[in-house]
Amino acid sequence: AAAEVRRVNWVQVDLVLQTIRSVNENPAVHGLIVQLPLDSVKPINTELITNASGRKLSRGDLNDCFIPCTPNGCMELIRQTGVSVVGKHAVVVGRSKIVGAPMHDLLLWSHATVTTCHSKTPDLPEQVLMMTMKRQHRADILVVGAGRAEMVRGEWLKEGAVVIDCGINHIPGTSGKRVVGDIHYASASQRAGFITPVPGGVGPMTVAMLMEVKHFILFFDLVLVERELLL
Repeated sequence: AAAEVRRVNWVQVDLVLQTIRSVNENPAVHGLIVQLPLDSVKPINTELITNASGRKLSRGDLNDCFIPCTPNGCMELIRQTGVSVVGKHAVVVGRSKIVGAPMHDLLLWSHATVTTCHSKTPDLPEQVLMMTMKRQHRADILVVGAGRAEMVRGEWLKEGAVVIDCGINHIPGTSGKRVVGDIHYASASQRAGFITPVPGGVGPMTVAMLMEVKHFILFFDLVLVERELLL
């Protein structure tokens, strides 16, 4: 009986995949957003999905691609501060295909000078804040999405910098686990001109960017679909 149920469920999964293919061929549908990561029991080539719009974004075709929601939300948060990106030195910590890399491209094509750092950058604090002739000249804008709890400290920051924290980490707290970002908020908030909290900062803006898309969007969470059909 269990084998029979599983066989029927696989038929349902095939129907879902057929639906996705059908939507992809429909000229009335302008975009297909798929929830990452693609933890599918059937192999799915993530590269083909993330590269579809990624190539356009990397060459500056901002009006001809779907911009990932989290970096797009970060740009909107920066705009809301009233600080112009043009001519600023921006540092992005993290190089993921859905946050760090597109964030670099968005800042670059918005006319910032951008430095991208990651887990293998040996002098990360110096990249965020460098002192030359007693003048601070790094990271007017700092965006962090590295997946390491509270790794960026307040003393790294340039006074008055715009600081965007994309991190979501769970660490032990006094009453169980608590959620913190990749930036040590208590110390960073003493130096930053603007800083996003975690939780309640980039997350809600990411959702808002998804809702703002003007074209019809079909959203599939493949992980949820498979759990519902296969468990």
